[in-house]
Amino acid sequence: MTGMFLRNQWYAAAEADELGQAPVGRVFLGEPVAMYRTSDGTPVALEDRCCHRRAPLSKGKVEGANLRCGYHGFLYDATGRVVWVPGQDKVPPGARVKTYPMLERYGLVWIWMGDPARRDEGLIPEEFRWNMAPGWVSTGARLPVAANHMLLVDNLMDLSHVPFLHAATIGSANDTDPELTWERGPGWVQGTRVGRNLIPTARARALGVNSNMDVTKVMKFTPASNVSIEITQRETGLKPGEAPRWCFHSFILNAMTPETERSCHYFWRSTRDYDVDSAETTALIFKSTTVAFNEDKEMLEAEQRIIDLAPDAPQIDVTGDHGGLQARRIVERLAEAEHGARAAAE
Repeated sequence: MTGMFLRNQWYAAAEADELGQAPVGRVFLGEPVAMYRTSDGTPVALEDRCCHRRAPLSKGKVEGANLRCGYHGFLYDATGRVVWVPGQDKVPPGARVKTYPMLERYGLVWIWMGDPARRDEGLIPEEFRWNMAPGWVSTGARLPVAANHMLLVDNLMDLSHVPFLHAATIGSANDTDPELTWERGPGWVQGTRVGRNLIPTARARALGVNSNMDVTKVMKFTPASNVSIEITQRETGLKPGEAPRWCFHSFILNAMTPETERSCHYFWRSTRDYDVDSAETTALIFKSTTVAFNEDKEMLEAEQRIIDLAPDAPQIDVTGDHGGLQARRIVERLAEAEHGARAAAE
């Protein structure tokens, strides 16, 4: 049910370069949305449902700041109001569609699906600043996943799956007994995972690593459904004061936007502060991450199908699940408060 989504939050809607003067249609939180840029570059989001015959406005055409329905030509301005209809001079009263606030920041365009009066720019996760930080280089994509968005949160907060599911790309075979600690603050949960003397991953070997490594990963969840992972990889076995021959520092930035209860848009970025001028390194990271995240996609979609067969089947939780469980509690608490306030207002 769309009523149980957390709505008064910013969700990633598109990468900045995805939006131009051709409409893009997507479903967010069960609602169809048409997005475009006006001629001055301002991002706009309208309900993707013409008020005339409910045709998708994303099949239409941008004209300056306006969007024309591709079916019968109704012309909408950026506020969602119809300003012209065919065959008559007067626009029918109430001829308009819903609009959604948008904000462009950190290389993404974000959408607010809730009460426009409650939008708060401070709720956009500041960890995404690393996507465009000076001295860093970034790559990434949008991946459609036919699974609930919180399954991806579980996946990203519990990295014990990496040596198994991603053995051929980003996983170390002996990364099975890390030091794992958890912290929780107001509106966030963070885990620190330290693996020592790990066998180099296939990607690390491709980058020239020929010794074992110590790897620290800091996973942080913030609402609505964002996870940042800071990764530091260093040569292992160093003596005090000894400089490593190599050290990689990167962030994986993840924003999962619900499409429906069983599907989502997964926006990921990999950003780093090493080899920043190397197109070859960027291509290698993009390729290996794409392979790994498609492995996640295949597993999570299969998991969703199994869950759908018996939603109330029992499951066992272990230490590594703490982050995902705490993230769910944060979302549930916010959703209960949001829906309680809405019910009181009604």
